[in-house]
Amino acid sequence: MEINHKDVIGWGALNTDLIYEIESVESLRAIFPLLESGGEYFVDSDEKCSSLQALLKKVGKLKVQSGGGQSANTVVALAKMGFKTGFIGKVGCDVYGDFLLHELKDVDTSRIVREGKSGICLIVVDNSKERTNFVIPNCNDTLNEAEIDLSYIANTDFLHLSSFVGTKPFEAQKKILECIPPNVKISFDPGELYCRKGLKELLPIVQRSYIIFLTEREILYLLGLDYHQGSKKLLNCGPSTVVCKRGSEGSIVFTRTETIEMPAQKVQAVDATGAGDVYAAGFLAGLLVGATIDECAFFATNVASLSVTGFGREKYPDVEYRRAHLRTMQ
Repeated sequence: MEINHKDVIGWGALNTDLIYEIESVESLRAIFPLLESGGEYFVDSDEKCSSLQALLKKVGKLKVQSGGGQSANTVVALAKMGFKTGFIGKVGCDVYGDFLLHELKDVDTSRIVREGKSGICLIVVDNSKERTNFVIPNCNDTLNEAEIDLSYIANTDFLHLSSFVGTKPFEAQKKILECIPPNVKISFDPGELYCRKGLKELLPIVQRSYIIFLTEREILYLLGLDYHQGSKKLLNCGPSTVVCKRGSEGSIVFTRTETIEMPAQKVQAVDATGAGDVYAAGFLAGLLVGATIDECAFFATNVASLSVTGFGREKYPDVEYRRAHLRTMQ
């Protein structure tokens, strides 16, 4: 095995997560009239960003600042569990950029470009513990095909993709997938922003994917179908496995030969931010060590449940946890 070989390389937006607690998202409707609790929204102007931050300081309480981004959370969790991971993305030449690189502990950051102003995600957690995301992408949306090292991507078992707001990095993801060798498996966690594009736009990535992680809401946005019908339709597009993450109701894993329902564990939730990303990390961890699909889903549920008992990345599983709970590890 080559020295620089990675188990998983992540590719997606890198954001500093600023997590606020508020009583209800109703107080934010003056800025986002169509706001739904639990949704993900693009903040499309500096003025709107300033207004939202000012309102959050007034009606909410900043609980924690954490490194964020779907793929970033997943590879950080995998790295903490002892896997070799790397990341492709962009951060700014600012204090948030320094912070984001520091937060990618034990992840190879050598292919992260520094330019401009770093991305931010304002995360609002209401009394129901539902989280609503407001994304300010900044330099994330300038990442382009010319800044991607193909040889780096070709030297991993899994390439884990998540979303960007802008068109340029999205098109780069689709283009690069045409060039990487077939032995690199694609793991895809599109998120709400990508799913709103519809299946036609996402099809080049879906067809190349080995496994896809989505929520019920995302499947509805993507296909206009419920999670059962939608997952079956996605399987017909190419993936071997489709995972529907259902939060407190657990998850359902669909393959071409079986459907596995995995109930959630009952824990005292503090912050659900990134729980689905940690679930993906747990599932990929199982795949990497040759676990069965049932074992992958069970371990993924365990680590996701653990992650919600703290803020941000405080309660991500470590090597000892993995060794104790993923017994198929060699």
